[in-house]
Amino acid sequence: MQHFQQQIQTRKALLIFVHSMNAPVVLFLDDVEAEYKSFQQIILNASHSNPKLIERTTNGPIKKFSILDTQISGVAIQEEPVLK
Repeated sequence: MQHFQQQIQTRKALLIFVHSMNAPVVLFLDDVEAEYKSFQQIILNASHSNPKLIERTTNGPIKKFSILDTQISGVAIQEEPVLK
């Protein structure tokens, strides 16, 4: 019986919670920590009288993501194991 040694690494994803959706949007980005802080500021500065379009290019199955800042209800970082 052969044993294959695989490395388990973790990858981070940014979860964007949207007001009208039950499940979050999962984004894979180059710098998840920086984007997390950026989205925190976007949420804090959002104004219903002056909504702004936010757009990001990502590395995962979603290649481009656009949303109005007033539609974001929360943001989180998720770590998940990946076999390499």
